[in-house]
Amino acid sequence: MDAQGVIDIYINTVAAKLPRRLRNDVGLELRTLLIEEVNAAATAEGRQADDKLALEVVRSFGQPEAVAAHYHKRGFQIIEPEHAPAFLGLCATVVTLQWALSLPSVFASRMTPGEWWHTWGFSAFAWVAVVMAWFGVATWVQRRWPPDPQSLWRPWLHLIFWLPIGGNWRPIDREAMERRAAINSFPIGAVLTIFFIAPVWFLNLLTPAGTNTSWALYDENFRSQLLPVLIPLMFVRLGLFAATGFSEVWRTRLEPLRFVLWVGFVGLLYWTFFRWDIFAAPFVNGLFKIWLLVYLIVNTVQIGVWVRRALTRVRVPETFT
Repeated sequence: MDAQGVIDIYINTVAAKLPRRLRNDVGLELRTLLIEEVNAAATAEGRQADDKLALEVVRSFGQPEAVAAHYHKRGFQIIEPEHAPAFLGLCATVVTLQWALSLPSVFASRMTPGEWWHTWGFSAFAWVAVVMAWFGVATWVQRRWPPDPQSLWRPWLHLIFWLPIGGNWRPIDREAMERRAAINSFPIGAVLTIFFIAPVWFLNLLTPAGTNTSWALYDENFRSQLLPVLIPLMFVRLGLFAATGFSEVWRTRLEPLRFVLWVGFVGLLYWTFFRWDIFAAPFVNGLFKIWLLVYLIVNTVQIGVWVRRALTRVRVPETFT
C-alpha cells in the first residue's frame, strides 16, 4: 500500500460516518489537506512520501470518528453501521446453534416438527432481541465513554462489550480482506454448489450404502423448471467469485458484473422462496426455506452494505507531487 492508499482508506472511513450530502465536500477538503501535509513532511525530512509517513500524518490528524464528529455529530443508533456485520453474524450464529442442538430430537422421533417449531424453532429468534439489546447498550457505552487507552477502567468496560479500546488508527484494506476471504471460501462454495445440483447423489457418496436419502429429493416442478436456470447462474457466480478473489485486476473489471449477478441471484431466490416448493418432503422443504430466508436476509444486508460503501467512497483524482 502506498501513501495515496493510506489517505484514501482514511478519508473513506471518515466519509462513511458522515451524511451523504457532506461526504464529497469533506472528502475533497480532507484529501487536499492531508496530501499537502504529507508532501510538506516528506520535504522537511528529505524523503519520499510513503505509506509510513502518510500513516504518521493521518494518526496525528485524529481518529476518523473524532474527525467526522467535527463536521457532523451523529445521532444515537442502536446498531452502528460499522457494527452491522458483527450483529448479523452473531444473530445467525445463536439461532443456528439453537436449531442445531434441538433438531436431533425431531430426527430421532422424540418430537414432531410442529412441536419443535413451537418450542425451539420459533423461540430461537428471541435471541435477535437479546443481541440487539446488547449492541444498544454497547453503543450507549461507546458514546457515553469514548475509548481512552490511558484510562484504567475504560478498556475493561469496552472489552466487556467487544468494543474497540482505541489507540493508533490503522488502515484496513477491506478489498484485500475480501479477496482473501473469497480465496478461503471458494472450496466451500464449490462443494455447496455441487451439493445443490444433486443432493441425493452427494449424500449417497458420504453415507453408508442403504442409507435413506429420499428426504433430500427435490420437488418435481422445481427440479424440471427452475433448477436448470439456477445451476448455470450458480456456476457463473462461482467463476466470477474465483476470478475476483485471485486477481486484483479482474476484481476491478468484473466487480459491476458480479454485483449485478449477485442482485439477480438473490432476487431469483426470493421468487423461489415465495412461489416454489423446493424439496418434496414438506418438513425438509420448510426447514430449508427457514435457512434460505436467513441466507436472503444476510445477503440483502450485504448488498446494502456494498451499495453504502460504494456511495461513501470518495473518489477525487489527486496525486502526490
